[in-house]
Amino acid sequence: MRNIYLISLLILFLACQHQTEKEKESPLPILDLTKEYPKRLIDIHEIADVEYIPLETTKESALALPHSFSISEKYIFIADILMSDAYIQIFNRQGKHLSNQNNRGQGPKDYYYIRTFAVDFEKEEYYIDDRVKIQVYDFEGKWKRTYKLPEGMIYGSLFDYNEQYLIGNNMFHDYFTPKHIPEDKHPYYLINKENWQHLPLDIHVEKKVSRIFDKGLQHLAKRGTSPDVKSMHFIEPFLANSHDILIADFGQDTLYRFKDNKLEPIAVQYPPVHNDKDEIPTIVGTLAYSDQYLFFKPVVMKYIPEDINKPYYDAPLLMWDRNTNEIFNVQLFDSNRPNAKKRSFVPMGDIVFETPNCLYDFYRTEILIEEYEAGNLKGKLKEVASKLKFDDNNVIAIYKLK
Repeated sequence: MRNIYLISLLILFLACQHQTEKEKESPLPILDLTKEYPKRLIDIHEIADVEYIPLETTKESALALPHSFSISEKYIFIADILMSDAYIQIFNRQGKHLSNQNNRGQGPKDYYYIRTFAVDFEKEEYYIDDRVKIQVYDFEGKWKRTYKLPEGMIYGSLFDYNEQYLIGNNMFHDYFTPKHIPEDKHPYYLINKENWQHLPLDIHVEKKVSRIFDKGLQHLAKRGTSPDVKSMHFIEPFLANSHDILIADFGQDTLYRFKDNKLEPIAVQYPPVHNDKDEIPTIVGTLAYSDQYLFFKPVVMKYIPEDINKPYYDAPLLMWDRNTNEIFNVQLFDSNRPNAKKRSFVPMGDIVFETPNCLYDFYRTEILIEEYEAGNLKGKLKEVASKLKFDDNNVIAIYKLK
C-alpha cells in the first residue's frame, strides 16, 4: 500500500514538473522572474558614452521639482512643478537656459497643471495634458490649439510617435470606477495630432493589474475632487526608445514593441501574471529600453502601506541583452565617481529622448561638490564639478549606449 502511495506521489510530481515546463514553452525569449541570474558590476563607460550637462542656474531657471523631461540633440525640455505653479523650462543641449514658460491659469488657452507632456521637435510644438484637456504651444510658449480629452480617458504617458501621431495609454480606470463607463480593454492608442482621433492598438488587456493600490479623492479649490492615490509610481508599462515603443502591460505576459506602425511581440514573462491560485502577481517592471537592452525588475505587486515602493526597491535590477538573450543581475557605477555608492539610473517612464539608446541620471550638486573637494572625481565630471556652487541646479548625466 505504501508503495502505491509513493508511486502516486511520484506521478503527481512528474505531472507538475511537466506542466511547469510546458508553461515555459514559448517561441519567444522568456524572462524568468523566478531565477537567480549571474551578477555583473558594470562601469557605465563600458557600455555607453557619457555626457555631463550642468544646467544653468539663474533666478528664472532654478528648478523646484523637475518631474518630466524631453531631450533632443538641441533642447532639454523640463516640466517643473511648484506647490503653486507649473512651468516648462527650456535649456539648450549644453545646459544654457533659454526660456521659462508658464501658461498655468483658468483661461481657455491655459492649463491647470502638468500631468504629462510630449514634445514634437520637428514641428517645434509641445503638448500639455492637465487631465481635462490638451493644450498645444509652440516653442515660444504661444498657444496653438486645444483638445478636450474624451470621457473616460486619463493618459499615463504621452509620447511623440511620428509626424502624424502621438502615442498614449489610458489609465482612467486605475483611478476611477464609474458604472457608466466600461473598462477600457484596449488602453494603448495612436492619437492624431490634428483632429485628436484615437486609434486603439491591437493589445487586449482582459484582466488589469494596476500599480495603484489605494484609491481616494482629495479636494481641490475650484476644481472639485482629484485622485489621491497610493501608487508604486516607479514602474511603467509603457516606455519610449525614441520612436520605438515598448509596451509591457502589467496584466499581460507578453511584452510588445511598436515601431514603424508594426506591433511585434518580443518576450514572454514567466511565471504568468495571472494564475489559478490567485497569488499576488509578479510583473516585469520595466525601467529602460534600447535597441540592445531591456532593464527591468521582477516586482511583486504587494501593497505595503508603510512603504509602498518596498517591493520595487527590494527587487534586483536585471539587464536582458536582446542580442545574446542573456540576463544579468547588474549594478551600474560611474568610474569618474569611484567612491560613490553604486546605483542604477533614473527610471525612464517620464524621460524621453529624441535620440535612441539613451539613459539618464541626475547627479546632485551638493554631493558632487563634496566629492570634488575630497579629490574623488575624475575626467570630465571633475571639470564640471569644479565650477559648481551649492545652490546650482543638479547635473544631468546622459548615457548614450554603444
